[in-house]
Amino acid sequence: MAADPLPVSVLTARTARGPGGALTDWAQDLCRAAATMPGHLATHIGEESVDGRTMVHVGVTFASAADLLRWERSPARRRLLDEVAALADGEPRTFSVDGLHQWTPRGPSKLRTTLLIWIALFPIALLMNLLVMPLLEEWPVAARTLLLTALLVPGVVLGTLPRLTALLAAWSGRAR
Repeated sequence: MAADPLPVSVLTARTARGPGGALTDWAQDLCRAAATMPGHLATHIGEESVDGRTMVHVGVTFASAADLLRWERSPARRRLLDEVAALADGEPRTFSVDGLHQWTPRGPSKLRTTLLIWIALFPIALLMNLLVMPLLEEWPVAARTLLLTALLVPGVVLGTLPRLTALLAAWSGRAR
């Protein structure tokens, strides 16, 4: 017995060429057209300001990949996509969602994340062990550990890890 197909969503972001109202109106027309298609489940429109420009996000969800494909090949969608070129700058950013595991982009591997955190943690842990821990020898182990982690975690999360991530991004040519 075959399992029921999972719902499929497509999320698209476009940056308005001028004031965002015209692009938002276009997005509403797109959602109304999608709602007339078989298998349509939901639509969503969102706006955000990015560097003083309006970015409009459109999401459409269909009951199956076949329903989504029918929508993507429809004359109504094709007509609306031809119209948006005058309203938006650049190419759309499109994300297809066909299962819960794809809601977020894949991040770095667990090994890479582990190494990154260890490299960010080491200098602060070394300084703590050299400078602070000798002064706390009389403290109970639990109190020393509490202080150590209270200083290490914010130091790594707010200090060394962001700097290390930015350094590695710049080094790999993907500056943030």
